[in-house]
Amino acid sequence: MAELGNTLSRARRARGITLEDAERDTHVSRRYLQALETEDFSIFPAPVYARGFLRTYSRYLGLNPEELIRVFPNGSLTVDITPLPTVTRPPAQLINVNWIVAGLVTIFFLGAGLVLLRGGDDPSVVGNGGNQPAGQTSTTPSTNGNGQVQAPPQTSSNGPAQGKAIGPIRPGQFPDFVGADLASTLAVLRDNQMTYVIIEVLNRNTPKGLVMSQSPGAGAKADGDSPVTLIVSAGIPQ
Repeated sequence: MAELGNTLSRARRARGITLEDAERDTHVSRRYLQALETEDFSIFPAPVYARGFLRTYSRYLGLNPEELIRVFPNGSLTVDITPLPTVTRPPAQLINVNWIVAGLVTIFFLGAGLVLLRGGDDPSVVGNGGNQPAGQTSTTPSTNGNGQVQAPPQTSSNGPAQGKAIGPIRPGQFPDFVGADLASTLAVLRDNQMTYVIIEVLNRNTPKGLVMSQSPGAGAKADGDSPVTLIVSAGIPQ
């Protein structure tokens, strides 16, 4: 054995200590202690382990660790480092664009349906700028001193209800039709050459013939190309 191993072995025997005793007292495996005495450094995972066990063992035997570290055969320790295998990550799962588009289209149609059904039950009549809605009688509304159009008085209890006055009417803008009766609304639309779409819906809460909502709203630009959509109450279903 070389100088380092002989020194450790002689010190242990001189004190009457077995390798089993040293293992129990130092908590270092007997295998490593014996390797230090035989200078078989190949069993250590790395040089740092061999030096650490050498310091512990030499102190236990009453030797100077620094003197033994100086004669430690650094060149005898080699560490075999095996390269780690290359890890290939699976490609990230891309979000299916088709599902996103389908979801947006579904939300759009649901929203459109809620807007149409907000004021009543089922749509009954869809009109355009040149047709008189079903069930309406042609009357001539009157104009008050403020330039607001008012519906003529109703002579039949079964006819449409009289709505609020429409106004003010400004050139190039849609007035506020909400709450007005259909006859007055049509008169204003035709007199001002505004395009429009009328949708009648059954509604228990709004009298028949009154405008419940409009799009675009009051004050929006009326350019002749974009129609105003009016939701009109058709009253209680018969």
